[in-house]
Amino acid sequence: MQIIWKRSKALARVLALVGFTGLLVLALMTTSDVLMRWLFKAPLQGVNDVSSVVMAVVISACIPANLAMKQNIRVEVFGAVAGRRTKALLEVFSSALTFVLIALMAWQFLDYVGSLKVNGDRTWVLGWQVWPWWAVATVMLWLAAFVQAMVLIIDLASLFDGTDSGAALRDDLSSQL
Repeated sequence: MQIIWKRSKALARVLALVGFTGLLVLALMTTSDVLMRWLFKAPLQGVNDVSSVVMAVVISACIPANLAMKQNIRVEVFGAVAGRRTKALLEVFSSALTFVLIALMAWQFLDYVGSLKVNGDRTWVLGWQVWPWWAVATVMLWLAAFVQAMVLIIDLASLFDGTDSGAALRDDLSSQL
C-alpha cells in the first residue's frame, strides 16, 4: 500500500505543479491582455476562451494534492476536546464524506463531458472544442477520488490500530510539497 500511496502523492505533486503553472500562464495572459487594451487599444483575441477552458483543468489539477495533505477546511475543536479515539473517528467520518462528495462530483463530470461532446460545444472566439478540457478535469477528479480513498484507508488504519499511522504518511507528503 505504501508504494501505491507514494506514487499517488508523487502524481498529485506533479499535477499541482501543472495546475499552478497553468494559473501563472493565465495570469500572464490576462495581464498582457489588459496592457494591450490600455496601451494599444488592441486586446488579445481569445483570452476569455483560454481562461474558460483552462480554469477547470487548473483547479482540478490541485485537488489531489490538497486531499493528500488534508488541506481542506475542517473544524477540530470537538475532536480535540472529546479525546483521541473520538478524534480518529471524526477523521474517518470526514474522510469518508469527502470521498463520497469527490466521487459524486467526478461521476457527474462524466455526464457533463458527454453532453458537451454530444452538443459540440465550442469556445466563442477561438472555436476550440470544450469537452476535451473538461475530460482532463474529470480524469483529475477521479484521481482525487482515488487519493481520498487512500486517505480514508489510512484514517481507518489509524482508528483501528490506535496510533496515528496516517500522520507519518501525510507528514512525508507535506515535507515533499
